[in-house]
Amino acid sequence: MATALFLLFLWLYGYYYGRFRYQVHHQTISFYDLPAAFDGYKIVQFSDLHIGSFRGGYEIEVQRIADLINAQHADMVVFTGDLVNRLSSELDGFHCMLSDITAPDGVFSILGNHDYALYASSYTDIERLKDKNELIRRQRSYGWTMLLNENAKITRGHSHIYIAGVENQGYAKQRFPRRADLPKALRGIRRGDFTILLSHDPTHWRHDITGKTSIQLMLAGHTHAGQFKIFGWSPVSWVYPEWSGTYVEGPQVLNVSDGVGCLIPFRYGAWPEINVITLRRAY
Repeated sequence: MATALFLLFLWLYGYYYGRFRYQVHHQTISFYDLPAAFDGYKIVQFSDLHIGSFRGGYEIEVQRIADLINAQHADMVVFTGDLVNRLSSELDGFHCMLSDITAPDGVFSILGNHDYALYASSYTDIERLKDKNELIRRQRSYGWTMLLNENAKITRGHSHIYIAGVENQGYAKQRFPRRADLPKALRGIRRGDFTILLSHDPTHWRHDITGKTSIQLMLAGHTHAGQFKIFGWSPVSWVYPEWSGTYVEGPQVLNVSDGVGCLIPFRYGAWPEINVITLRRAY
């Protein structure tokens, strides 16, 4: 009986409170090769909004998320994929809220595995492509810059860094789309140029980034930290070696966001988070 009551408490807490218990997670990451002009550069990362889960009475939560992001006064905002659960139509009614998210150097976005309409089982490949293109069109209408195996240059005086983004590249399960074109995304970037890579799935880091590129920082999401974390552990760690927080491999760093939305209406321990990353030049 005690166990049953405890599990019921966890579920009720995670459903009514936990999934809306937004955390703003601040961290500072130092790099020896960060241009001095970018010392103190602030990035807000949010991920895995899964906006369909806010429909049916919880729409105002999306405005709360947008307000929290803007309150950080970042130089740049990045979204690391999974804007919807299944289809672009879930975005109906959210245009003003998502357009509210702004930053001086822009809002940059990539696609996650849920953004390809793969989970609309009745859709044909042509319908999935059409829906994906509609999702991209909508994000651009918010003023966001979509990075579809592309990059953008950010300048400060005579110095610059690059922000690159790839389409989804997942290795944990065969059904996850693998559509990244990393050479295309890095086109025009010289080896050694300070580069931030947006890639939805953290398995991409160990497979294709560490030791194989000079990318200094990769930002990912996807795992949600299993939407359940206790004493710093989640069962999702059985599937993903890098599943929550910051990982360092030599001079290269990966940050995996726990995400701000949810697929099932529950979170406990792995609270929805917005990541604020301040870049520092190490000496």
